[in-house]
Amino acid sequence: VQTKSIINAVGLNSDLMQKSASSVVRNINPPTFAARPRRGQYIVYSAPQNEFPTRPIQPVPTERTKGIFVYSTLYNQIVVGPTAKDQSSRTDDEIERSVAKELAAHATRVFDRTMGSSIMQSDTDFDPTIVGEYVGIRPGTSKRDYQIQLHCHANFITVGGIRSTGLSASLGIGRHVVQSLLCSIVSRSEEESTSVEQASPTPLPDVESLVEQYHSRGDGTVNVAGHDYRVTHPLTRMGWDARTGIASSGK
Repeated sequence: VQTKSIINAVGLNSDLMQKSASSVVRNINPPTFAARPRRGQYIVYSAPQNEFPTRPIQPVPTERTKGIFVYSTLYNQIVVGPTAKDQSSRTDDEIERSVAKELAAHATRVFDRTMGSSIMQSDTDFDPTIVGEYVGIRPGTSKRDYQIQLHCHANFITVGGIRSTGLSASLGIGRHVVQSLLCSIVSRSEEESTSVEQASPTPLPDVESLVEQYHSRGDGTVNVAGHDYRVTHPLTRMGWDARTGIASSGK
């Protein structure tokens, strides 16, 4: 594979990618940060129309974490989480029952009614309103800030340590990365003579047709503009499976 530049944006493994590249390319330095995976566990409950919160409920943040949120989704479901637990594994996303109990206890305090922590009917903490639970692993690092490092002589840039705030910062991060690479791979004369074409946006189908596709296909994928995409986010899958909220019109 030949390329003019490489963008290292592999999340939890961005430090390993840069370390590997530095071992074979002289102009790429070893990473100055190390991955610190941080797991966040969630419980998702179904809720009657008049019970789910109209805005996120957040505790007072600390220096380390913003705390456990309680909020509703577009699918009329209640999400409790995430937790914030550092771990060495980059792949361990198993549900921890003790953490599930902590999340249920937090939800119980917020809603002032008993909310269970298990979807297993044989458990004493069984709660039939639980839609599901999941764990996400944030790409934390040994540094507090984003790790965006340009190796201009190798046309290689690392974009690591992008956690939750990366969603709202994504446009700025993308612009910064592109401008940084252009400075290293395109000369001033080329930059002035290069015309930039405006990409046409891809029109998205309405939610109703996407939900219908999701259920009729039965393989967890939908088709958008001729391309098949797997539905990966747990909250979307849970909402579409339940066909509640904005997905209810897809029944």
